[in-house]
Amino acid sequence: MPSFEQQNTDVVVLHAKRGDRDALYEMAWRTELMKPNENTQAGQCAWQDYWWAKAADAGNIIAKGRLARSLVNRIFDVNDRSKAIGYFDSLVKDMDAGKFSGNADYLEEGVIAKLWLGAMLCQGFGMGEWRDPVRGERLLREADDGTNGFQGFGFRVLGMIAEVYGQGAAKKGGEPSTDDLRQAIAYQKKAVAVFNLEKDDPNNRGFLQIAKEYLAALEARLQSKEQLKDIGFDPHKTINPDFDKWRNRMMEISPAGMERKAADKAALAQITMRLSSEGW
Repeated sequence: MPSFEQQNTDVVVLHAKRGDRDALYEMAWRTELMKPNENTQAGQCAWQDYWWAKAADAGNIIAKGRLARSLVNRIFDVNDRSKAIGYFDSLVKDMDAGKFSGNADYLEEGVIAKLWLGAMLCQGFGMGEWRDPVRGERLLREADDGTNGFQGFGFRVLGMIAEVYGQGAAKKGGEPSTDDLRQAIAYQKKAVAVFNLEKDDPNNRGFLQIAKEYLAALEARLQSKEQLKDIGFDPHKTINPDFDKWRNRMMEISPAGMERKAADKAALAQITMRLSSEGW
């Protein structure tokens, strides 16, 4: 049987109603089934999220990765964070078990999952109970090893590893040691060096200047720490303001961004209600 991508919409709907995971995934792209009042930018994102969730829960690997990344980029609440972590964790475990061997698309999803799960475990994303920077740093290293050929990921992966060491997260959080700062500087330098304005992901360009500023802050912090250490002062009792300041800039949500999230959430609620009433 041809792939669902090549089938007409009636066939896709028929198999989706039977719970076929690949047909459910294909439904995300059949926007002709949307009502006119739903067919907005927010509605199209909500439409995809709805069907990706259906397909992911039915076992579609690609849908798991797409939905998890969508949840990270458009997080509404703690439940969405938990769902994203759950999908990423599922993909990582499947990849480590060798289930993706020989499938380039699945392998790519596994590497991306390691990148995002590693970052979320290191940074917490407001969820202290999920925070595991030791595992997170390991996953980021594994993602770094697996990014060959995945254009644009190297810069972000290396930068995230630098963040882990820069905040002392590899030691379960707290003030970084002198060695942590040296590791952070090495990774941040590598991140800046691999960035390519012509070839890298355009979404990363806005982070390049901030990355350079964070590198300068890390280098200044290292010099300060080594001076403190030389005079016998305990650097672990000091406060590291540089990481928090830099992270706040990275995580800042503009008023326009808040409006978009509200529109996305309303669109998802509207589409979910309509499809549920139709037996989906």
